[in-house]
Amino acid sequence: MPSIFCQRIFVPGCYYHVYNRGAHQQLLFKDTQDYQTFTDILSHYLKNPLGLAPSTKKRLAKNYKDPFFVKEIPAHILLAYCLMPNHFHLMIKQVSSEITISDLMRRLCVGYAMYYNERYHHSGTIFQGKYKNILIENEYQWIYLSKYIHRNPTHLQRTDLCKNLADYRYSSYPTYLGANALSWVDTATILARYHKNPSLEYKNFTEDGADVGDIERLTLDVEEDQFTKNGSL
Repeated sequence: MPSIFCQRIFVPGCYYHVYNRGAHQQLLFKDTQDYQTFTDILSHYLKNPLGLAPSTKKRLAKNYKDPFFVKEIPAHILLAYCLMPNHFHLMIKQVSSEITISDLMRRLCVGYAMYYNERYHHSGTIFQGKYKNILIENEYQWIYLSKYIHRNPTHLQRTDLCKNLADYRYSSYPTYLGANALSWVDTATILARYHKNPSLEYKNFTEDGADVGDIERLTLDVEEDQFTKNGSL
């Protein structure tokens, strides 16, 4: 029986936590170029779910227009993400009834693996098995998942990679705080819960202690939870 974390039934209108880590605890992202390449591929397929791979488009004419570019109705909506040196977390809403998160993740992971293998002269898989996904079943999980994702770099604070949580460049958290605008990240859905000063109120919620409810138990399997406790995530 397949793990509940690898069931690929994505229902339109539902939200999912999607994540994976590097094989054998290896680094997935070694420098800024790696982080940027991953987000470039991710944003490309969020905006263009049926289109050509970014590397293919570069080899085409400068003014090439992808016939499959989706301008109005996206297949998926990304609410939050965080890239860490050896793993990543995504909070995604399934929109389309035809183009699923499986399609997005296949293109994202294959595209990044091809880039990684070419750049580092690596062969074989770079991910630790299949990516995991879990359905967000209620508002409680939905509220705390973005906090959990955005707090992931906490243990990196006061290092060169993360001077403080609000300045961590490889997550959607700065976008929630208004520091940079990413058209492919939906902040409005979560910030709509706040009224007076949404960005500040969300910042207070995220940074006010490590409490993320039971989100780790509810969305992470036993192996992942143990990995976290060992300090490797």
